[in-house]
Amino acid sequence: METYFSLEMSMFLTLLAAAMWGSWMQIQKHLHGYPIAGVIFWLYTFSFILIWAITLIVSPFLLDRSILETSLENIDTVLTILVGGGLMSMGLYSSLVVIGKVGLLLSTTISGGIGILLGVFTSLAEEGLPKDEVALTLIIVSMVILIAAGFVCALASASRDKDHKIKTKSRTISVTVILLMLFTAILQNGWSMGTAAGTARGFAPVLTCAYMATGSFLSVAVITGISFTRKKQWKIVFAVGERKTPILMSAVAAVCHYGGNLMSIYSMPALSATISFLLGKSANVWTIFWGMYYKEFSGISRKTRILLWSGIGLYFVGIVVLGIYYLF
Repeated sequence: METYFSLEMSMFLTLLAAAMWGSWMQIQKHLHGYPIAGVIFWLYTFSFILIWAITLIVSPFLLDRSILETSLENIDTVLTILVGGGLMSMGLYSSLVVIGKVGLLLSTTISGGIGILLGVFTSLAEEGLPKDEVALTLIIVSMVILIAAGFVCALASASRDKDHKIKTKSRTISVTVILLMLFTAILQNGWSMGTAAGTARGFAPVLTCAYMATGSFLSVAVITGISFTRKKQWKIVFAVGERKTPILMSAVAAVCHYGGNLMSIYSMPALSATISFLLGKSANVWTIFWGMYYKEFSGISRKTRILLWSGIGLYFVGIVVLGIYYLF
């Protein structure tokens, strides 16, 4: 009964999802002291509610059997997706810690680069290699270009800070920090782990997203819940006696984050999880565009502009290479 989007529509929705992913974290600029851990808690709470509400509404029209029957028949896949969703949300949470310890440049070049390699490997392991050698070559070329794009954009951010005379603390890269970056990349690979399992095994996309959201919510609820209880922060998290703006913004972020996830996952059967994963890396371009909107790149030097637009250009080249993939 499940119907899927066309190739063209799937590519459009995946790129739109990337734009949504690259936009929601802008709420960090409007928290006014509200803890980011609280945002993460509400983000995945609202995501869980949103995705399951959609799933319960559309499942009678998309599934041949009930949600329970479909899930029990694919219990191994469901468990894999749950774990993938849990790892992904913890990876997002951990990445905020990594950026604080080593800065955006190293976080992007090391965690981001390793993340792309792991994501492609995981997706190909589930789906298998393309039969055409040229197609495989295009995937590898696109992967390298996207890693380079992240590196160049991170250099542009570092150059911008120098232009603005922003002093950064010197950071010593210890073995512990390197392991933390590797650990973060492994956690974030939960996205590829869960979505590739659902796509490659023919599991219903709407349920793939629902169980991803469930895994994300459960892991975040447990980890942040323990932290909020130990630090006695629940009043702060619920903004008792304060404006509820951060909570409302978290709800909007959930629509962008997991609403984008739903569009991406439902588009994967037409694209493949591997191609969808790589296309999703264009989210970084939208983060940069938002940075421009907030004038973070105003008053920069010619060198910084060249780096910035070179990085953006590389992202678009990577997308074009993936488009060429479908000619083979």
